Amino acid sequence: MSDAVSRRAFAERLALAAAAPFILADLDGAFPLSTAWRGGQGVRQQQQEPSALAKALAEGVRLRYPDRFTPEELAAITRSIDGRLRAVDRLYQTTLTNADEPDFVYAVYRGAD
Repeated sequence: MSDAVSRRAFAERLALAAAAPFILADLDGAFPLSTAWRGGQGVRQQQQEPSALAKALAEGVRLRYPDRFTPEELAAITRSIDGRLRAVDRLYQTTLTNADEPDFVYAVYRGAD
């Protein structure tokens, strides 16, 4: 029998592997490596209640994969999603002016015109 992995399963595993550092960085000490990634900070600031959007997105994960996660893992996923949503909100609060521009300008070379 062949142990071949389908392209879809490979893509799912690749996406999970790519997202793992971001998820692990937000987990509240669920994995020992996550505290090492945060510079050994074992104490986390007081947790806020996850937003309604984070809860809804985590519920979508639970409905999509009903048998893969324990309630503790789903709570950690909800906290992770909420942390990412809060980071996006902080990013959107940053005001940029017309003087703010990237260090380089990228232009596609279209050949000699």
